[in-house]
Amino acid sequence: MRLLYLIMLISSCAELYAQDCMRIHYKNGGHSDVPIVDIDSLSFVKGVDDDVHENDASLRGSWLWGSQEAGYYELITFNDDHTYTGYDNYFMYGFDTQTYGWYSQHGAMLTLQSNGFGYQRRYNWYVTALAENALEVMTRMGTFIYYKLQTEVIRLQLGNTLSCEGEDTIVFVDGVIAKSESNNLVGAAPGVTYILKKEQLPNTIYAYKVIIE
Repeated sequence: MRLLYLIMLISSCAELYAQDCMRIHYKNGGHSDVPIVDIDSLSFVKGVDDDVHENDASLRGSWLWGSQEAGYYELITFNDDHTYTGYDNYFMYGFDTQTYGWYSQHGAMLTLQSNGFGYQRRYNWYVTALAENALEVMTRMGTFIYYKLQTEVIRLQLGNTLSCEGEDTIVFVDGVIAKSESNNLVGAAPGVTYILKKEQLPNTIYAYKVIIE
């Protein structure tokens, strides 16, 4: 009997590892695919209360990630109805893209179903940290930190300069619509862009929309 059980267990494991992902089916009809290579172990824990589970409401709003080295920035907006929009500006190459779709969160797993023009794609992100101002996610491409877009909008006349206060620093700017010169924000071309600014008090990075007029 033990031999038969062992054979069945080995067969099940072999079948599991022959696949790329483990699929989790939810009662609402949805499902999530977890890459096998990302799984270290499986365990069962006591479920959290509904009020705590609703922490995913803190995702709602717009979040910005940007990199001069990578040559693009991404603004992703999570809406109240669990739809989302994504905007990527590849300023290094001079073009942008837009996507839209729906999102869901189950524990640390954030699933985005994209329905952008010409393709459909499903993304599974792992939320490794979530605060009021910062969202850290682990993806197949690596780990990224998005910063909450502030309601304040910075308006600047073309060619004018906005100085940073005190020891505040500009940590990201596209260098096309707006530039950073001697840690000052300069309006380089008419248009809309986004920046990341580190403010020494309270030592936090904030995302801002910038309009150059």
